[in-house]
Amino acid sequence: MCGISGFAYRDPDRPVNQNLLRAMSESIRHRGPDGEGFYPGPGAGLGFRRLSIIDLDTGDQPIANENGSIILVCNGEIYNFIKLRSELISKGHFFKTKSDAEVILHLYEDFEVDCLHHLRGMFAFALWDSNKRRLFLARDRLGIKPLFYSIGKDGTLYFASEQKSILSANSTGRDVDPRAFHDLFTFGFALTPRTFFRRIQQVPPGHYLLYKDGQASVKQYWDLSFPEKDFRKHYSEDFWSEALLDKLKEVVRIHMRSDVPVGAWLSGGIDSSAIVSLMREVTQNPIQTFSLAFENQPDYDEVSNQKTLDQFPGFEAPNERVVFKKEHFDLFFKTLWHDENPTTSATRLARMALSKASGRQFKVVLTGEGSDEIFGGYPWYGVDKVCRPFSVLPVSVRKFMLLGPIFPKIKPWSSHVFLAPRPMNLNRFSFLIGTFGKENIMNDLFADDFQEQVAGESDGYSNLTAFPRFDGWHNFEKIQYMETKTRLVDMIIHGLDRASMAYSLEVRVPFLDHELVELCAQIPPSLKMKCLTEKYILRKAMKARLPLEILKRKKRGLAAPYSPWLKDNLPDPFRQMLSRESLKEKGYFNQSAV
Repeated sequence: MCGISGFAYRDPDRPVNQNLLRAMSESIRHRGPDGEGFYPGPGAGLGFRRLSIIDLDTGDQPIANENGSIILVCNGEIYNFIKLRSELISKGHFFKTKSDAEVILHLYEDFEVDCLHHLRGMFAFALWDSNKRRLFLARDRLGIKPLFYSIGKDGTLYFASEQKSILSANSTGRDVDPRAFHDLFTFGFALTPRTFFRRIQQVPPGHYLLYKDGQASVKQYWDLSFPEKDFRKHYSEDFWSEALLDKLKEVVRIHMRSDVPVGAWLSGGIDSSAIVSLMREVTQNPIQTFSLAFENQPDYDEVSNQKTLDQFPGFEAPNERVVFKKEHFDLFFKTLWHDENPTTSATRLARMALSKASGRQFKVVLTGEGSDEIFGGYPWYGVDKVCRPFSVLPVSVRKFMLLGPIFPKIKPWSSHVFLAPRPMNLNRFSFLIGTFGKENIMNDLFADDFQEQVAGESDGYSNLTAFPRFDGWHNFEKIQYMETKTRLVDMIIHGLDRASMAYSLEVRVPFLDHELVELCAQIPPSLKMKCLTEKYILRKAMKARLPLEILKRKKRGLAAPYSPWLKDNLPDPFRQMLSRESLKEKGYFNQSAV
């Protein structure tokens, strides 16, 4: 786990600006405080910040192949590196380190860009092929590790783990992308590849970028897919639960590979409890865990008023309760600096506090994030299941069924979904997960001049539902696909990476192992949500490994108690930030509406 940055020139013989290379790396020191490394070759410069987890003695980067013609910097973990290393040695490759990243170099020598199909892990890397004069950027299949890039006015390509590193080059401009604001108040986040800077983009999950002679091309190497024909009915619940448990045990085992101690984040739900239970089986020892709670606000967290796994007989283990208090608002500006892409998530500051506490004792923790996406565990799956049959009716009839304003006041979100358009696309998806009444927000909240800019931009969303077999999938799976391609990467994983790396902490997400994700894509929707029981097949798979009380719990999502806190006077920095003078100076928002 580290931070990477660098650039490649249009002219392959141009000498590298080493001061710039170091400045870009320094801006993301928090991602790797244990060391740094640089490759300042002709035509390209690569920078690396190290958080030492695998191969503590010889795992420094950049790493070169045997003859020095190929240079690599990599952020992340390759979980199948032991197997790959053995195979590559048998083919005659020589290894200088025991690190997981070095296998990428030798795979590239054998397969070039197709090396990506052999990797299992979370990663974002940059590889400079000096013979071809070509830069190769790649991001893991689910987008667990971030990777940004920008092409300057002179044709130079800049890349980094965080946008601030690219901005430090002062070569790409800081113009705002109005489409990102539209995304924010439609979905709650900016959609990949967008960022809030017009000239900075993300390499999408499951994609790679090739840059040579001033030209860049982005190509896809992996995508999530579901079966078209329902062959799955020939397999029993027991078959799927046993297959799921076997894969989960293997995934947790390889995710625990580390040369430093590994802890875990634990809530009261089944996801993190399943991970911690399986970690105990791997180590045969109790696991140090960390849980998040809110001071005087038990209705908002996942651990108050219910026992966590460490409190059940037979599962006793050390657990640290991290209590988030109103005073932690002091973390707001630090959080924003690390986060870069604002979202409507209410848990950013709380994750920072949890990461800070965990980072004092560990460099690596495992978490249950990703389970809700691969099993369809969020509330909107059930709400869509109930509301969708009514979507064939005219909107006027549906409004009448809601008894005018009565049901919208009692159940605002469900009523919002009840009125959503029928086709399962990003428009309906925005009704499921996005901002209520977004049309009015768009009209009222943006300043007039900025609203015109937002309206004049193409949304560019159609490609997300252009998968060749999308129309043949079950509606449940269509939501899963859009969830994985948007909210998972742009809100859930993004926030997880930034909060943890702010405190030099590596968070691993076993549920997002791509082999497990592909297996779960084959499980019938009727076993993911049986009637309205979410994650039914996971509960069945973990039946013998978790207390019955946890197995029967309904999902209780994490939400920060900003509403009750903000009933008091706003702290001065927020009051100034939202003042008429400040809003007028920025020019984005209607001062009266704010």
